[in-house]
Amino acid sequence: MRICSFFSSATELLSALGLSRSVVGRSEHCDYPPSVRRAPVVVRSRIASSRLSSRGIHDAVQSMRQRGEHQYDIDRALLRRLHPDVIVTQELCNVCAASHPEVLEAIRTLPRQPRIISVTARRLEELFGCLEQLGAATGRATQAKILSAQLRRDVESLQRRVRQARARPRVWCAEWLDPLMAAGHWIPEMVELAGGQDGLGKAGEDSSRITWDDVLRYNPEVILAMPCSFSMTRTAREFPLLTSRPRWNTLSAVKAKRVYAINTAFFHRQGPRLITGLRLMAALFHPDLFPKPPTTSAKALV
Repeated sequence: MRICSFFSSATELLSALGLSRSVVGRSEHCDYPPSVRRAPVVVRSRIASSRLSSRGIHDAVQSMRQRGEHQYDIDRALLRRLHPDVIVTQELCNVCAASHPEVLEAIRTLPRQPRIISVTARRLEELFGCLEQLGAATGRATQAKILSAQLRRDVESLQRRVRQARARPRVWCAEWLDPLMAAGHWIPEMVELAGGQDGLGKAGEDSSRITWDDVLRYNPEVILAMPCSFSMTRTAREFPLLTSRPRWNTLSAVKAKRVYAINTAFFHRQGPRLITGLRLMAALFHPDLFPKPPTTSAKALV
């Protein structure tokens, strides 16, 4: 089977099912596991994110939307040469990956139409369903069911320990720093499972714009800076976008030195590494119950 994966979450799911060798084409964001980097890049963003500020990236995305332009380029000539049997795509976020209409438009001229599998989850439980859906579609149904059951057991094991926590801190998962955003989809659910409470994000819904007054009123006790697709180094570089805000030093999280840049791949990708993200959250929320996370996963910013 020859598979083209058009977004990073799908690539991680395929690898977990033992199909990384079958991935013959990928998006530029598909970088895990490292072995998938051998596959040529079929999908690239038209926005040079590495050269733009957070505000610049946001404005560029909005401008392209207003003009009705696609944000991603799909290399149709390369796609034709790769002859994929299956293309895995998504219908959740047109900022993180090529949209479903873009994919359909790109394959229209292929001499042989590949099967399109759309993997879309908004909640953590839906991730398990997507995993089993992908397994059934790729001949890995048994492996998918085994992995799904193991992931569920991992969540239940973590929850048993979380129940020992004496309190649940107020958490802000900062999805974007300019403009300010609170993470949505499965991330507020992860906060709850890890023993925190998320009063700014909405589980199962898109990430939402918030104001600085919203943050001040909420007064988070833990802040997780997780701009989507940013490395921890990039997040730390943009940290002044928060520290320059009025009354920053009055926030409970700042006073307690509980502001962190975290490895966003553990949170924004709908794959098995979300369990790693859950454990990371639990360790930051309840350091008395969980071992200290490695510095490659979280870095204190204050």
